Amino acid sequence: MKTAWANLRRVAWLVRVLTAHLGAVLLGRRLARWPWLARRLPPGELRGPERLRAILEELGGTFIKLGQMLALQPDILSLETCAALSNLLDQVAPFGFAAVEKTFVEELGRGPAEIFDEIDPTPIATASIGQVHVAWLDGRKLAVKVQRPSVATDFAGDIRLMTTLVRTIRRLNVKPLYWLIEPLSEFIAWTQEELDYRKEARYMEQLRVNSRSNPAEKVPEVLWLWTTRRTLVAEFLDGVTLLGYLRAREAGDETRLRRLALAGFEPAPFARNVIDNFLGDAFRHGMFHADLHPANLMILRDNVVGYVDFGITGILSHYSRRHLVRLTLAYTRADLDGMCTAFFKVSAMDGASDPEGFRAGLRRMADTWYGAGGPDRQVDRHGDRQLRKNFTLVMLDMLRLSRATGIWPERDVIKYIRSAIAIDGLITRFAPGFDVGSYLATVCDRHLRQEAWQLLVSYDRLVEWTAATGSLAQGGGRRAVELFDRATRPAAPLRRQDGERPAAADASERALRLGSVAFAGALLVSATQPRAAFGLSLFSAEIAVVVAALLLFVGAIQGRSPHA
Repeated sequence: MKTAWANLRRVAWLVRVLTAHLGAVLLGRRLARWPWLARRLPPGELRGPERLRAILEELGGTFIKLGQMLALQPDILSLETCAALSNLLDQVAPFGFAAVEKTFVEELGRGPAEIFDEIDPTPIATASIGQVHVAWLDGRKLAVKVQRPSVATDFAGDIRLMTTLVRTIRRLNVKPLYWLIEPLSEFIAWTQEELDYRKEARYMEQLRVNSRSNPAEKVPEVLWLWTTRRTLVAEFLDGVTLLGYLRAREAGDETRLRRLALAGFEPAPFARNVIDNFLGDAFRHGMFHADLHPANLMILRDNVVGYVDFGITGILSHYSRRHLVRLTLAYTRADLDGMCTAFFKVSAMDGASDPEGFRAGLRRMADTWYGAGGPDRQVDRHGDRQLRKNFTLVMLDMLRLSRATGIWPERDVIKYIRSAIAIDGLITRFAPGFDVGSYLATVCDRHLRQEAWQLLVSYDRLVEWTAATGSLAQGGGRRAVELFDRATRPAAPLRRQDGERPAAADASERALRLGSVAFAGALLVSATQPRAAFGLSLFSAEIAVVVAALLLFVGAIQGRSPHA
């Protein structure tokens, strides 16, 4: 009963917000004639993009997250709409510092003033789930992330509504709305994961370990002592968010742009680092940041990419990684058969799936991707064909086609695709001249070569090689003995009439093997020495071993000669 009442209240709030904005739109400028009504309704003169942003912000909760996702799609929405929605990324209305203090006491038993040397009560960033304050401890600058007081309740209500909607679609078999089931289910799972900062901290810590060998990637260190379900304390990254750069460029803020230039920032190299980091994390380590909007990317000195907010993180199996590399590379090379094969490998299919329909649909859509007439099957293997549609729209086409044909990618594969879409949308905004398709082909080709080399020197392959080398050494030695035996004693039988092998033959064979092994070992050790000098040295000892090995070798042959 309590849950049903909460759902009803949330629905009533949604209806109230939408009705108020609808009334403001209908009345427009005439709303100013009735001051008492104007105070109760949103502004009537808001333009479309600003109206959409205001509605999503008032609805709050998951609707703000929805607005954040839409802000990353400049090829679907107008640039004006994307710019308006981008304010939802880090400029949501903040909550009071008293709530921050209360959360710390409830989570840690101490207020922030008792933990830190100093903390700024004004947040530097605010979002749908929490806000970030700057603090100092023992001379170290820290980022303190605190969850909104009512976020769990608000999100729980929206999640219940979405869950009810999904169940209703399934029970009533509303096929035109089936496409909503998978996205809503994914969104619900991601949102629930974001509400526990400890999960985010674990992702952050592992990504930091993975990035240690990458000078172009910076992940903050977590301070676990002060991290709980609703608080997260981490190293502060000194830099400018990519969103801050976009705003400075749009506003013509030459001072800020000049500071970034002096710090070494260049859009094209930064774009390359973003792609390198994403594909490297995904394909090499199997874990990647899956919430790549411009407020979560930091521009650090010399085009190093800093990352914050790890609430949504993707984890890929080695199997999925291999086929996603092939999918991305096939896309850049106009290899439709390769795209289908790779996509099917990372998707779930049942009796209702239509793989042939997917193939046919992909060929139809490819006419708009690669120009009139579709891709040539003999397309250049080096990706010389220029793409006519960017990666964002191609991936969206594939997702729509997969829903229409009943072929469903794995959950983390969807995260990968959406992250790739977000990256392409970002680069379109801050480095519009950058050829994403060409660079994707280069990076994917490099990862495929690295994967082939890693498979070549993997543990299992080394074990196989060791076993094969041992067999070869044993068999080869035996064959060499037989060869020498035939060469030196062509008429002598290797065995007596009673079947027993002569003792001399056994002795000479052992001597030959011993001499060969000693000779090869001595040569190997000698070849690895940087310097050679006679006297009381290791080199002199090696020479002696080589001479002894030669004597044993010659002696073994003479011992098997018919004249011996």
